[in-house]
This record gives sequence, C-alpha cells and structure tokens, in this order.
Amino acid sequence: MTTEEDWWIGDYAEEIHDYLRHKERKRLLFRGQSPQLHLRKKMVEWMDTVCQKLKFCTTVQHLAVYLLDIFMDNHTVHCDHLHMVIIGCLIVAVKLEENDNLIPKNSDLNVLLGSKYKLIEFVQMEVSVLNFFNWDALFPTAAHFAEYYALYAVQRSDKHENRPLSNYDLVKVYVQKYIDYFLEVTILDPAFINLAPSLVAAACIASTRVCLTLSPPWPLLLQKITSYNYTQLKPCVELLLSTVIFIYKGGCK
Repeated sequence: MTTEEDWWIGDYAEEIHDYLRHKERKRLLFRGQSPQLHLRKKMVEWMDTVCQKLKFCTTVQHLAVYLLDIFMDNHTVHCDHLHMVIIGCLIVAVKLEENDNLIPKNSDLNVLLGSKYKLIEFVQMEVSVLNFFNWDALFPTAAHFAEYYALYAVQRSDKHENRPLSNYDLVKVYVQKYIDYFLEVTILDPAFINLAPSLVAAACIASTRVCLTLSPPWPLLLQKITSYNYTQLKPCVELLLSTVIFIYKGGCK
C-alpha cells in the first residue's frame, strides 16, 4: 500500500476500501498502560518534525504513530531509548508506505539522534518492532481512509451558507487543509486510538464540512462511500470539535 499505487483513484477502490474496513477490525487494542504515556504528545510531535524534515507522506506518520502506541503499550522502554523506538516505528512505516527513493539511510537517521548509536542498532530496533507485530505491521489508519473519502468531501452541488459555491476549486483547497488539520489532531489525542480509523476519517470529513458551513452536512454520496450515516459519526465529530476548541483555548500547548 504505497503512495505509488494511489489505490483510492483506481478501478478497485471500492474493493480495497472494503478490505481495509475488514482489516481495521484486526487492529490491536490500546490500553494506555505505558509508563511513558505522559510523554506521548511530545513523542508524536517529535515524530511529526522528523516526518516533515524527511518529507514522509501522511500515511507514514499515522501508521508509525499507531505502531508506536501499541509497541509502547506492551513494553517498558527506558526514557533514554524513546527516540530510538520512534525511529524504529518510522522505519517500518516508511518501508511499508513510502516510495523507495524516500526511504532514509540508517546513517541519516542516526544524525537525527546525535550519531550516538551503532547502525546495527537501527536494524535491531526495526526487527524488534516487526517481531512484536509478527511481521504484519500494515494496519489501516484514518489517513488511509481519508485519502479516499477526501475525493468526495465537497461536491459542486454543495452550498456554502445556503448559497451556491462561488469558487469550487478554492473550496476544495480549504477542505483539504481542514481535513489535514483534523487528521493531525486525531493522532495527538489518544482518545481516538481505539476508534475505527474509517469512522475517524469520516468524522474528519464531516467536521470539515461543519466548520466550512457546507450543506447538506453529510450528503448521500458520502454516506454511500463511507457506509456511515451522520448519526453514527456525531459522537466522533463532537469529540473532534471539542478537542480543537480545547487546543485553541490553550489547554493543549
């Protein structure tokens, strides 16, 4: 499932979507029992910095965060090795999701950690992560589903504040920016980890439409594509919007 495939615009998009919906049911449960849980936000933010620096796609980051959450949830990791664990999860996610030419060398990753590790330790960390997941670490995330749902997030027949869209292309740009922002919020807050990624992705689309006052709030086409009606999405949408309000009020620096 690499970015080269662009599955969401292919002839088999619906079939692949159905497979991902089936696969998401096999995600491991997050129990929030890591001794370093209080450091999670800082760890995710540092990972985000690395992803931006190395130009990784959004699905890499979301998969790496999920792998990190579950791995940390089941291991006791010394604080001095937290960044190495993050890198280990990133290496696995990158090799599963990214174009080959963007897969970094271990020596380049070592520079990010102050060149204090032996290169073999990066291989060992990667293998440790893969062994924990029984070498089946390709889990669907909200970012995977959002790539598909975003194609239908706004339609020319939509209205903005009960008026026809004056600039459809510009609205599409803003819609994508909002979706990207909401996706980022979902990986920062552990409250979203155990929710179905497809539901979280659909809630990101719905929240975007709410914020941009697009109507109808949840069109029939989006119901068909996502297999969710708005009643099913409402609790997640409310959680997402309340989290954003909390951030803007300064409760989450």
